[in-house]
Parts: sequence; structure tokens; C-alpha cells
Amino acid sequence: MPDEPLTDGELDVLGDFLDDPDAPADRLTLTAFDGFSAGLGVSSSVIEPDRWLDLALGGESGTEGVSPGILELMVRHAASVRRVIQDGDSEEFTPIFDALEEEDGDEEEVSPVEWCAGFLLATDLYPESFSSLADDDAAVNLMLPIVVFGTEEGIEALESKEEDGFAEDLIDSIQPSVLGLCRYFNSRS
Repeated sequence: MPDEPLTDGELDVLGDFLDDPDAPADRLTLTAFDGFSAGLGVSSSVIEPDRWLDLALGGESGTEGVSPGILELMVRHAASVRRVIQDGDSEEFTPIFDALEEEDGDEEEVSPVEWCAGFLLATDLYPESFSSLADDDAAVNLMLPIVVFGTEEGIEALESKEEDGFAEDLIDSIQPSVLGLCRYFNSRS
């Protein structure tokens, strides 16, 4: 099935490829690719893999030398994320955020930074859809957590904010915001 979720083993294979330390600098990591896939999945318009694979892999010839098996895993993951988002299944849609160890090594902190940057990269593929968000305050609010964590300006603004729990609340709002963006786009098509 073309939109069947990747197994844990397949996700590990894809992650090993995307997160390879010797990969081109512009290649998305697994976390960023998951966000990129979500960015592709919120729109009611389907963007075909031939329009996004090179971008996800780091440039115009990003697919050169990449095994067909890896490309198939990427296409299947993107299709699976799209299906879950389009179905509006909040139980099944779980973004793959990075887990960062605290300096003392005791706790892990969730970081959506790469995921959100990947999501925003995907929006470049259909700017007319996302530019229409500016006219709707509710839609702008749906994009807020993604823009905050996905841009340098947003990170700087967040770091200057001293309100306890604000960042955690924004992280918690990413998943429902993505599903809300999907509903927004589907209501306009």
C-alpha cells in the first residue's frame, strides 16, 4: 500500500540515511523530513514526489546516487503522514521531534526546531496557499508555533520570553495546529 506507515525498522533505515553525518549539508534529517512531510500533507493539493524529492535530499540533483529503496521509503513516509493528517486522526499523527539531553544528562528535552523548519520548507512549494493564511487571524494563530520554532527570529523571540511553560505550551500546540491547518485548507478547496 503506497501510504502505509513505515515499520520501526524501515524508519530506522530511513533515519540512518537521512541523519548520516557525512550527508550533504542541505539534506533534511529524519526529524526535518517528517516536518517537511507534514507541510506537504496539510494542503488539499497533492504535490508529486518529483517536485519535492530533490529539495528534501539537498538540491537539484539530490536523488542522484540514492537507492530506489530509500526513495520509496521517503515517498511512502510522506504519503503516510499526508493520509493521517488528511484523516484528521489526532491519535495517529505524532510528529517526530528531536530529543535533546539536558546538560546534566538526566532529562531529555523535546525540540521541534528541525521539524518546524522542515514544515516551513515544504510551504515554499505552494506559496499561494500559505500566503492566503495572512488574511485569517485563526489561520495565522495555527501557524504561530511552527513559525516560532522554525525560524531564527522566532527562536530569538522565544528565548527573550520569560513566561514559564510558554515554550512547552507552544510545542504541545504544534500537532493540533497542523490538523487545524489541514481543515482550514480543505474548507477552502
